[in-house]
Amino acid sequence: MAVIGDGINLDVEQARPCLRVRTPAGPGVLVLEERRLTFTPDLTWSPFRHGPGFLRWLTSLFRRNKAQSIPVEQLLGARLENPAGTAFTVWYAVERVAKAGCVERRSFKLLHTPRFEVANTPGDVEAVAELVTHIRRTSSWWGRATPPHLAAIVNPVSGRGGAARVVDSHLLPLLRDVAGLRVTVMKTRAPMHAAELVRDLTLNVPPAEAAAAGAAAAGGQGAEGAEGVDAIVFVGGDGTLYEGLQGLFQRPDWASAVRVPLAAVPCGSGNGVAASAGMWDADTAVVALCRGRAEPVDVASVLQPPGSRFYCVLSVVYGAMANLDIGTQHLRWMGELRFHLGGVWEIIRGRCYSARVFFLPPEAEAASASASASALAADGASAGPRSGAAGGVAGAQAVPVGAAARGAVGAAAGTAEAGAGGMEERLLPSDERSRSGDMAAGAGAGLAVSDYPAGPPLPILSGLRSLPSPLPDTTDTLPAGWRKLPDSFAVFGAYNTQYLALGARMNPGGRMGDGAWDVWHMEGPPGVGRNASSRPAPRGMRMRSLRMLLGTEDGSFANTPGVLDVVKARALLFEQRDVATYTVLDGEQVPDRPLYLECHPGLCRLMVSPSFQEPR
Repeated sequence: MAVIGDGINLDVEQARPCLRVRTPAGPGVLVLEERRLTFTPDLTWSPFRHGPGFLRWLTSLFRRNKAQSIPVEQLLGARLENPAGTAFTVWYAVERVAKAGCVERRSFKLLHTPRFEVANTPGDVEAVAELVTHIRRTSSWWGRATPPHLAAIVNPVSGRGGAARVVDSHLLPLLRDVAGLRVTVMKTRAPMHAAELVRDLTLNVPPAEAAAAGAAAAGGQGAEGAEGVDAIVFVGGDGTLYEGLQGLFQRPDWASAVRVPLAAVPCGSGNGVAASAGMWDADTAVVALCRGRAEPVDVASVLQPPGSRFYCVLSVVYGAMANLDIGTQHLRWMGELRFHLGGVWEIIRGRCYSARVFFLPPEAEAASASASASALAADGASAGPRSGAAGGVAGAQAVPVGAAARGAVGAAAGTAEAGAGGMEERLLPSDERSRSGDMAAGAGAGLAVSDYPAGPPLPILSGLRSLPSPLPDTTDTLPAGWRKLPDSFAVFGAYNTQYLALGARMNPGGRMGDGAWDVWHMEGPPGVGRNASSRPAPRGMRMRSLRMLLGTEDGSFANTPGVLDVVKARALLFEQRDVATYTVLDGEQVPDRPLYLECHPGLCRLMVSPSFQEPR
C-alpha cells in the first residue's frame, strides 16, 4: 500500500482509494471507486478548483465542474508522460455505433484524460507506478499478472502501403506505452515471407481445455510468464493472414499451434477477415488485442494436383468476383474503391463463366461418411495421419515435416514469384516436390489424399478413394450425399465469413465457426461447355448483378428474391473451365486446376472485437 500525504492511498481493498493530482484546471483528486462484489474499480477524476477568488466562484455558477467517471469496462491502460514518473494520462475506449444500410457497425474510439501530475516524492512516484500497472493489468492483460506477448507481422506493401506507418504511429504507442503489452514487430520482405515468420515463432500454446471453452484469456494461464508468443497479429490485408496460415500448418507442432489466437488489423485493400471479426479500424483492433477475446473459426483445406495443399479461412471466388479482385490489382492504390469499379465493369461486360462444382451439404455428411468407411474397409485402406480418413482434429497428432523440408519451403517462400505460376511450389515441401513431375503425369487418373502434404485429417475427401481430375460429369461416381451445381455462373463464391471486404458483406447470415461454408451463386445460361463467357448474357442478368452490387455493403441483396442462390457445404469439388477468369483463395490466385475443399470446424481461433456478435 502506498500512502500519499494526508493518509490518501492506492490500496484497492479500501473503500475509496484516491490520489491527489493536478490538472490544467487546477488541483484535484483521482478516485478509484470499488464496485460491489466484483472489486474492480471504476476511475473517477475530479478537477475541483481550490483557493479563494470571486471570479472563480462566479464562473462555477454558470459552468458546473462535475466529477467525470470512466467505467471499468472502458478502461484500456495508462501512460507515463515524463521520465520522472510524476505525470500520466489514463486511456479508455468508448463504443460507437454506425449504420451501414441495415447493419450496425460497432467500433471503438480511444480517448484519454487530461494530464495528471503529482508531487515528485518517492511515495507519489511509487503510487503512480502502482496505479498505472493496476489499470493495465485489470483492463488489458487478459486477466493475467504479466502482459501478453504479441507478434505483429506487418506487410509494408499491403493495400496503399500504409501498414508500417499505422504500426509505428498508432499500434505500438497504444499497445506498448498505454496497455503495457509486449509487442514484437516483424516486417515481410517477399511473397510468402509471412509463412516463414510464423513457422519460426516460439509459441505459448494455451491448454486445450481453455481453448475449447472459449476462455477470454486467449493466451491461457498455463503459458503465463513464458517467453513465447501468445497471439499472432497480421497487420495488412487478407493475403497477409493467408500467408501466415500456410506457415502455421507447416509447423511440426501445428496440432497444438492452432490454439494460439490469430488477429487481423485492417491495413489492406479488402480486409474481409478483419471486418468479419468486427475490427473496422485500427482503434477497434487495439481494443480487441487488449481484451483478448477469441472465437473458433473454421479452416478449409484445399487440395490441388499435382500435390499442393492450401489453407484458407475467408473465401473461394470465381468468375466476376475473382475478376474484380485479381483483375484490379493494378488499381491497388485506390484501396477498397477498386472492388466497386471492378464490379461495375463486370456488370457492363455481362459475362458468364463455366465451371464444374460438386458440394456435400452438412445434412448429408453422415451418409457420405458411412459409405466412405465401407469403401475404405473393402479396399483395406489405412487411416494414417497423412490420409486423415478417421478421427477428428482434436485427436490429431502433429506430423513433423523435418528440418530439411522446412528449409526447402522457406527457400521457396523467399524466391517465389507472385501469381499463379509459383503458388504450389511455395507450399509444397521438398519431399513432395520431388515427386510432383510423376504426379502431374498421372493427374488425369486422380490422386489419393495420401499423396498430398500432411495436415489436419480429411475424412470426407479420403472417402473418395481418389480425387478425380478432371471432375466427372455427374455424381454417379461420388459417394452418397454429394450434389452438383449448374455448370455456368455469372457469380460464384464460397464464403466462410460474412465479409469479403470492409464494404462487402457477401455472406449475410454466415457464421465463421459453424462447420460449413456458404456457396452463393448466380446461375448462367444452361447447356454451355467451356468458355461460357463467349455466350451473350441471359435476360435480366445484368439487373440482378446490379442489385447484388448495390446491396453488397450491408448484404441486403440476400433479402431480394431471385438475385443469388445459396447452399451450405462441408466439402467442395471445383474445376475452373474458363480461361477468361481466375480461381482465388483468400485473395490469392491459384493455378487453373481442379481443387478439393474440406472444412475443419473451429480448427483455429480468431481474435474478435469485444462487441462482436454473429447471427443466430
